[in-house]
Amino acid sequence: MSVRRNSDWRCLVAMLAALVPGLSQAHGWVGVGGSYYRLTQGYGHFEGAYAKGVFGEGSRTIWDWELDHGRTFGYEESYGVLGVTQTFAPRWYGYLSVAASTNSDVVPQDRVDASLSYKALPDKRLVVTGGYTGLRFRDGHDDRSAWTNLTAYLPGYWVAMAGHDWATSNPGSVEAQRSFAAVGYDHSGQTALTLRYGWGAEAYLPIGANVALVDFRSETTSFTWRQWLGTDWGTDLFVERFASPYYRQIGGSIGVFYHF
Repeated sequence: MSVRRNSDWRCLVAMLAALVPGLSQAHGWVGVGGSYYRLTQGYGHFEGAYAKGVFGEGSRTIWDWELDHGRTFGYEESYGVLGVTQTFAPRWYGYLSVAASTNSDVVPQDRVDASLSYKALPDKRLVVTGGYTGLRFRDGHDDRSAWTNLTAYLPGYWVAMAGHDWATSNPGSVEAQRSFAAVGYDHSGQTALTLRYGWGAEAYLPIGANVALVDFRSETTSFTWRQWLGTDWGTDLFVERFASPYYRQIGGSIGVFYHF
C-alpha cells in the first residue's frame, strides 16, 4: 500500500510540474503565527491568527497570499489576500492584489491594490513606486487613495524608505494625507529588520456597525524582525504602537516561517 501511495504522490508532482513550468525550481516561504493588541479607553483587545506565504521567488512572477482570522472591536472576522508581482523589464515591475473579508463591519469588505515600480540610477538601487488603493466597507463608506514610495538600497544591507498617501473617503469627500519614513537592514538568509514611523490624518476608522471615527490625526510606530534560525526556517516578530486622540493601541504578532 505504501509503495502505491508513494507512486501516486510522484505522479501527482510530475503532473503539476508539467502543467506549471518551473514548479520544481520555484522558491518561496510559508509562515504561521498569532497576534495580540491591547487598546485603551475601554476598547479591550484584539487577537487573531494568520497564515501567509510567497511562491515563485527568483522568477518574473511572484505570488503572495495571506489568511487572517481574529476578533477586532468585538467582531469576529476572517480576511484573505491574494497578490502577484510581475516583472515586465529589467527596470520595471508591477503589483496587483485583491482582498475580501467575511461579515465584519470593521475590516474592509473588499480591497484592491495596484502599483508600478521603476528601478532608477545606473545600479538600480533607487526604486520609485506609484500606486492606488481602494477599500469598500459594509457600512456604506469607501476609501480611495493614491500613493508614492521611494526605496533606496544602501551599502551594507541597509535600506531607507519614505512615502506619502493622498486619500479621500465617501460619503462626505473627507480628505486625509499620511506620510511614513523607515529604515531597514536586510541580509537575506540571516536577519531582516525594519523600523517604521507613520503620521498624518485618518479619514474614516470603523470601530463597529455604522460607527466610525472621522477626520483625526494619528501616528504609528512599528518594528519588524525576521530571524533565520536554520538554513530554511526562522521566526517573525512584529511590534506596533498606534496613538490617536481617541485611544492608544500596542501589540503585534509572532510566528515561524519555512523557506523552500
